[in-house]
Amino acid sequence: MLVPDAADRPSASAPVVTSTDLGRELKSWLRHGPNRRIKVAALAKRLEVSQSTLYAYLAGTTLPPSHVLDDLLCALGLPAQEHRRLVTARDALQRRRAATEPTASAAQTSRQHPVPRELPADPGPLTGRSAEIVALDRVLSNGTGLSVISGPAGVGKTALAVHWGHRVAEEFSDGCLYADLLGYAPYDPRDPTEVLAGFLRGLGLADADIPADSDERAARFRSALAGRRVLVVIDNARDAAQVRPLLPGSRSCFVLVTSRSDLPALQMRPGAHPISLAPLVRRDGVDLLRLHLIGRQAPAQDAVVALAERCAGLPLALRIVAALASTRRQRSLTELVEELTGGLHQLDVGEPDGSVRAVFSWSERSLEPQTGEAFRLLGLHPARDIDSFAAAALIGVDVEAAAQALDELAHAYLLARSTESRFGMHDLLREYAGEQAEATLAESARRTAITRLLDYYVTAGAKAMEVLHPPGAKIEPDWLVDVAVPPLRTSAEAKSWMDAEWQNLLAAVAFSARRGWPQHTLRLAAVLRRRLVDSHGHGDAMAIHGHALDASRLIGDRRAEGTALHHMGMAHTRLGRLREAQELLRHAIVICREAGDRYDEAGALNHLGILYERLGRYADAVECYSAALPLARELAFRHGEAALRTNIGFARGRLGEHEQAMRDCLAALAIHEELGDPGSIAAALGNLGEVYRLTGRHAEAFDHYDRALTKAREVDAVGVETEVLRYIGETHFAAGDGASARAAYDAALTAARITGDRYEEAHALDGLGRAHHAEGNTAQADSSWREALALFRELGLPDAQRVGALISS
Repeated sequence: MLVPDAADRPSASAPVVTSTDLGRELKSWLRHGPNRRIKVAALAKRLEVSQSTLYAYLAGTTLPPSHVLDDLLCALGLPAQEHRRLVTARDALQRRRAATEPTASAAQTSRQHPVPRELPADPGPLTGRSAEIVALDRVLSNGTGLSVISGPAGVGKTALAVHWGHRVAEEFSDGCLYADLLGYAPYDPRDPTEVLAGFLRGLGLADADIPADSDERAARFRSALAGRRVLVVIDNARDAAQVRPLLPGSRSCFVLVTSRSDLPALQMRPGAHPISLAPLVRRDGVDLLRLHLIGRQAPAQDAVVALAERCAGLPLALRIVAALASTRRQRSLTELVEELTGGLHQLDVGEPDGSVRAVFSWSERSLEPQTGEAFRLLGLHPARDIDSFAAAALIGVDVEAAAQALDELAHAYLLARSTESRFGMHDLLREYAGEQAEATLAESARRTAITRLLDYYVTAGAKAMEVLHPPGAKIEPDWLVDVAVPPLRTSAEAKSWMDAEWQNLLAAVAFSARRGWPQHTLRLAAVLRRRLVDSHGHGDAMAIHGHALDASRLIGDRRAEGTALHHMGMAHTRLGRLREAQELLRHAIVICREAGDRYDEAGALNHLGILYERLGRYADAVECYSAALPLARELAFRHGEAALRTNIGFARGRLGEHEQAMRDCLAALAIHEELGDPGSIAAALGNLGEVYRLTGRHAEAFDHYDRALTKAREVDAVGVETEVLRYIGETHFAAGDGASARAAYDAALTAARITGDRYEEAHALDGLGRAHHAEGNTAQADSSWREALALFRELGLPDAQRVGALISS
């Protein structure tokens, strides 16, 4: 048996007669017992108490409750005999304290001061709430008299309050009062005057002694609690006015309030401490579900995860699902997952507080009419978060009114603030809001609201792209509407907006394609096209242009079909699917010619040339670029002309025509600088640097690369940045600087993997192999080359033969 060192362990002959003796023993076991490596912070978290409370137990200034002492002794790893000895000593201390309480007999004290114990049954151990329990312990130990637990419907506010109340009940010698104010319920909220009568009865007053006047009742309540140590749990409060009459005047009492509103008026009170309860993270949701899956043996992990995700982290929904699973044991959890995707009506066990939809409805009922309509319309929003500008478009109000509605919904926990200016709904609330919108709003009203939102995204997106890429996209003036948009004057503002809205824009494209707004699908795709080329993963491009292709064919728009095929071909090229890309681009060229779309015909020819470059077919690439150049000039499309001149120069450089390549690249750069498009300037500078490298002018190459990176990073042109980083690696390698080459290739590899550019990934790996080999790191070189070889073969690139030979050698 491992016991504390004799020098530190109290003598067995010295009995534990005071709480100080008990604290000394606990401290010695912490320092020298079997689990002496455990830290105080970890031990406090395990016990669900604050560190200050744990230190009070160890110092002997506070006698730990029996259940906490039991958990503490288990955590410290005490042998069974020692464990029993200290538990027995603690109970004896508690009895001695009770026996020495002052003056009157126990019977007389009971008659004069009944000790109410009104808390509902303890719901048992909670999952994922240890931080909140520690926070409540800390508030209590600091002598604060009030804490407000707020959060959305079904998040477990009552369970937390009641569980914590049972944990600390022994610290409140004069009892615990509890009242459900029914602030959010299918019934009318309770009058605090009525609640006060119940509290006063619990404290021993006869009905004849309870005043009729509400103010007098509140005063009598405060008098009754003066000097007493009482825990008051006020559950499900609607607003601060319902709570104020129930607050004791004595700081010896502690008040715990729960509400679906954050009750700012209460939180302003001196010493008040707010605790905001959020839905459980997925891991904790899975743990809670497993804890309640009674009668299920070793359920499949994927089914449990799917059920937890369906519940969106709401403990109420998780408990309902567990109850359904326990009563439907003949069905597998996988079958239950399929069943529960049918709608919110499935999350119902037939009780008023056992239905997700019913519980949400009680929150909705508390809203003002205009705010309620805003809530329902927000359920139509296709993405996860929204700001006041998008909300204004969706709801059909000005930005100030939209911001006010968002704030009111956040205070009611029907929205969650994701950043200072953005708000989101969890999936179950969104589903409920959408249901209510369909039930209460005419289809025409819903379509009008969604059209306003999609028009907003087209207009704001176009304005952002005008700033980020001045030549702009192929956008028709009648696509844009008169709508308030956020400040988009600078590149930083436009980039920040585009980054924040990107997932919403993707969702808007998918929604418009699937739900009957094909024209908006095509407009959004046109607006986002340049961003997809320069800055984002090509998988996003595949999704957006795939939706655009479907929309174009749905409405029979051949020009739009050619455009979508062209850009899908470009995305396939970036992803390394060169055979599919070639078919798409050739098909796009044919359709664009038939439809008379010279703009996208030139674009498809340009990207077919880029594809040929990747295959090492530089003469074919020059032929494609040269065929597209007169089309760009015919259209007076200066940006396209400059891009084609840049590409011609790059391909000619690869063919050894260095002087003509230099002239082409310099002419292209001059046009791009005239137009002022940072992304295009970056691409032109990078290609010009490559021509300098091919002629051995390394210093000039590095100068152009540095300028290219600066421009690319201004507008988050990751695709251009990836290529330039690889060019820098090639130039360092040619100059004999293997370490710098390796660093540049490594950066290029990271960037390529971010965007999903398989071609650039393969070439960066090839470069890393050469850099490692030059430094004598044969094993690392072979590893990089083998990865590169696999990609080259997968992509059908001619480099595979060269890299394979390097590995063999």
